[in-house]
Amino acid sequence: MKLAVLGAGVVGVTTAYELAQDGHSVTVFERRQTAAEEASFSPGGLLAPEWTAACAALEWERVNERQQSWWSKLLGHRSPFNPNPGPALLAMACHSLERLSQLSEHLMPSFGEQQGLMTVWRDPSVHPVAARLQSILADYGCKSLLTDAEHARNLEAALNPDITLAGSLVVPETWSANCRQFVLQLKAHAQHAGCRFRFATEVLGIQHIPGQRGIRVLSTQQDASIEPFDGVVLCAGEATRGLLKPYGLDLSMETRVAHAVSGLIREPLDAPSATIHDLQQGITIARTGQWVRAVGPALRASRLPRAGAAFKPLYESLSDWFPGALRTGVSGAVQEWSGTVTTTPDALPLLGPSGVPDVWINAGHGMHGWLLACGCAKVLANQLSGRPPEVDITAFQAQRSLPAIA
Repeated sequence: MKLAVLGAGVVGVTTAYELAQDGHSVTVFERRQTAAEEASFSPGGLLAPEWTAACAALEWERVNERQQSWWSKLLGHRSPFNPNPGPALLAMACHSLERLSQLSEHLMPSFGEQQGLMTVWRDPSVHPVAARLQSILADYGCKSLLTDAEHARNLEAALNPDITLAGSLVVPETWSANCRQFVLQLKAHAQHAGCRFRFATEVLGIQHIPGQRGIRVLSTQQDASIEPFDGVVLCAGEATRGLLKPYGLDLSMETRVAHAVSGLIREPLDAPSATIHDLQQGITIARTGQWVRAVGPALRASRLPRAGAAFKPLYESLSDWFPGALRTGVSGAVQEWSGTVTTTPDALPLLGPSGVPDVWINAGHGMHGWLLACGCAKVLANQLSGRPPEVDITAFQAQRSLPAIA
């Protein structure tokens, strides 16, 4: 089939690659100048299925009443399709990490590294939260270790000796890798497989051709030589919702904003060897090669600080936990990034048929796009080629996020 993929982030590029491997003719539309310029530009890099699923499950437990209210408002008093997102998220994340490992082995050897995760907190009152996370991790078959401050400092020697540390939760079997580097390399392989990329092209809409089968992609860079597509896959983040609204579909997706600070390491011995997650602040600090990066949680628009203040907690976290790690005062040594991510009420992406003929969706991954992209792309490619999915995708169906029909 002749297919269009809208969006060239990690989700769009992995989707395009898998579709091209199945023999489809694929054209990717992206409004930026190159791939991985938005949400995929600066994620934390952590690849930890059990941890990610446990955090999602815990969040659901903590705010279940609010989540139920949100779903009720959006879906016309229907109950959430999947009350606890943890198990479905875990299954897809494991499938995705397996596919990422396969791609890395065949296309880009030595891409990722086993780094380990250490969650830290300063206030002793947070200990029950960490204990609950450890319990969920155990339910998911993941080994973890609750430690006191002294043990944590022995494991991570670069931690600031003067900072208050109440305890830590260590998850040793986690991976970390550079998302943007992966996307750019996979884009090259996708092009080699025949994918065409149309950058600096903003998609204005999609339009079915009256009286015949086929979809036109309406964009700011119209080309009369481009024939209609047999199908379109929406991997366009926040734009996905707008592209479906003309068809009467208003997906339950929310746009949030994330921030990150990346900098060259000044002194390797003062930088973290593991990925560090501040449980109270929700900030993750990871080391990638000669760089160290602090990534904050994705915030709702109502909670966004002023533009300049958004990065302050990230600099403070780096300074508090690893005061000698970040090189400052050198041009180009520090980069600040802001980007939007889209998420759903149950933290699971929308995957599969959109409800509009020949239009498919792979969007709403929130902060988990890097972890889930390879698995979701493989599942979608299997669906389009008529093969059964390798994991249960019932919880990811796009129809669950559509308003109830009166």
